Amino acid sequence: MADTDFTVIRHGQTAENLAGLLQGHTETVLDRLGLLQAQCAAERLRGEKFDHIFSSDLQRAMQTARIIAEAVGGEVIPLPALREWHLGKLENRLNTELWEKYPEVMNAFRYEEGELLIPGGESRFEFLKRVADCIDSLAAQYEGRRILLVTHAGALRAIFRRIVGPVVNDALLPQVSNAAYSRFCRRGDRWQLCCWNDVSHLKNIEVRESVTF
Repeated sequence: MADTDFTVIRHGQTAENLAGLLQGHTETVLDRLGLLQAQCAAERLRGEKFDHIFSSDLQRAMQTARIIAEAVGGEVIPLPALREWHLGKLENRLNTELWEKYPEVMNAFRYEEGELLIPGGESRFEFLKRVADCIDSLAAQYEGRRILLVTHAGALRAIFRRIVGPVVNDALLPQVSNAAYSRFCRRGDRWQLCCWNDVSHLKNIEVRESVTF
């Protein structure tokens, strides 16, 4: 069996990232720094060859993916399964406001490992299964290929859990920065993490650490 190689980029910064809003499935776009971050990610990947480019179909991810695709070549294929966690009534609201109004929900969201039902959105298990099924399916369908994914912080953490398993009960860990580079591969029936949250290509500009989804 040939290795299936995945390179993953988180979308660039949005104004909502900066403000501390939970975005989820809410449509937002890259701000000026986010566009620059996407361009830096594109320059890092320039010259690399990918068989397929898949992106969450949310605009902030698609913007990032299209900028990268201009540098590496290829068509961006929208893939809804790579979307962020659908957070229902929690979306488009300040993280600080949500902690004040819904402390029990937010504590379970942030720190607990069990099932969590989000009114109007996806449960924790639904979200984790969606992302895990997505990368499993891509690995099976495109065995031996090089694949580029552009997605979101929550989805990246779900990928990490699929590959490594849960390592800490904190929804904001491991760290995922805007426009960060990660890489993993499928070898036979096993996943292997090769690189996580590398931001060396952003060393000359601001790097925003993720505090929201």
